[in-house]
Amino acid sequence: MVFLQRVWLGMAVAALAAGCGGNGNQPDFPDLHPVTGVVTKGGAPVSGGVVQFNPVPDSSEFLINSEVGPDGAFSLSTVRTTDTDGERKRGVAAGQYKVTYTPNVADQTAGYQPPITLPEPVTVEPKDNDLKIELPSA
Repeated sequence: MVFLQRVWLGMAVAALAAGCGGNGNQPDFPDLHPVTGVVTKGGAPVSGGVVQFNPVPDSSEFLINSEVGPDGAFSLSTVRTTDTDGERKRGVAAGQYKVTYTPNVADQTAGYQPPITLPEPVTVEPKDNDLKIELPSA
């Protein structure tokens, strides 16, 4: 009986160890560089929303985004798309990105405002980046 209890205890400990700790098959974060900036439209800052950077070529390992403040300001961070803990790190890997801005939906009576994708990619350099994201006029 004691032998069976030890076997079950050993199996339970092994199962817990396999399911806890470590990051499993999570990709390592690349070198990240600070990216801040302002989103504008017609030369004026937008108020609120979300800005998302999608790598060129497309990669689904990381999500890169930021909320946009009432003054149009943003500060990007990167999170693994498969990370159940939600570990988010400030900054972005150097490279080219398609940028999409999604406006806030504060008032449903104002109508649907679709996301806006910039026509040209934006480059993040291996340094501190301060970007001005000018949205195209409709």
